[in-house]
Amino acid sequence: MAALGWGYIFQGDYRVPAVVFISFYLVAALKEKGWLKTWQAIVLTLLPLFLVKLHLNHHLGMIGLSFMTFRAVDVLLYRSKKEGQNFLHYFCYLFMPFIILAGPMYRWRTWMNDVSKPVFALNREQFLVALEQIITGIVQKFLFAMLVDSLVVQPWSHKPFTLTVGVVMSIAYSAYLYFDFAGYSNMAIGAGRLFGLNIPANFNMPLLAKNPQDFWRRFHISLSEWLRDVVFMPVYMNLMKFNFFRQNKTLAQNIGIFCTLFCMGAWNGLERHYVISGALFGAISVAHNMLLWSAKRSPALHRGLQYPAVAFLGRILTLGSAAGALYIFSGMSPL
Repeated sequence: MAALGWGYIFQGDYRVPAVVFISFYLVAALKEKGWLKTWQAIVLTLLPLFLVKLHLNHHLGMIGLSFMTFRAVDVLLYRSKKEGQNFLHYFCYLFMPFIILAGPMYRWRTWMNDVSKPVFALNREQFLVALEQIITGIVQKFLFAMLVDSLVVQPWSHKPFTLTVGVVMSIAYSAYLYFDFAGYSNMAIGAGRLFGLNIPANFNMPLLAKNPQDFWRRFHISLSEWLRDVVFMPVYMNLMKFNFFRQNKTLAQNIGIFCTLFCMGAWNGLERHYVISGALFGAISVAHNMLLWSAKRSPALHRGLQYPAVAFLGRILTLGSAAGALYIFSGMSPL
């Protein structure tokens, strides 16, 4: 299946994906043998992606490079020595056709659990559940997303910027991105179910988000959780080695939060709209974390935040700020 996916996606041009895969495999092998430290292996694995995103080398550009790189990093961090260097497992994990283009972020541990199970036999109920999810994804991506794009996003994107245009485009592009990405994710998850793969959910009703922290538990969940593990936790734990940050844990949290959400935007490239949207995502979540920190020290503020009207306002601000950041992310805003 991975080989068929490779053949279809890369349309006969196998040179770049072959070079990238071989380099990833060799780096992982060198790390496995102890000839490279983990951080050195991660830097070498990220290097092709950095070169492409910084426009220093377009020859390494290929479909799916970002998520393939993230999965290769996940192997470096979470593969146990007892699993060994299994070429077939590694190849199929990196080139799984359902997730090669845009995720969801399927973790190595989940993959190994799935392929280590006894022979998978698809029953009628499992088939119908998978089919329903695939059809849901098709409707989301090829009906709802296309309608929002053709009826609102494209016509309004050519209008001179005003406050009204900004509001409409923020809402419309966020809706388009949700339906497009959730649709793709549902198709990938449903296809994975047909083969016994537990590809993780990527969205969980983001419109119900109460605050920025809750939003990232509902929107692009798989990448959010992965960045939490590989960016936030290392940054936070390393900062906590210093006495200053042990005495100022909230500051360490804020730095980790900002770095994580900055990466959420900036990993797409260092174009201005990606950088600004990532910084805005980070600033919004840091502001929310500071509000929680203040509420712990102020009983009056804590009580005030419990009022239904205040909670409702928080939901509106959360969704509004997220929509604004996604509009900037689109590259269609003036920023």
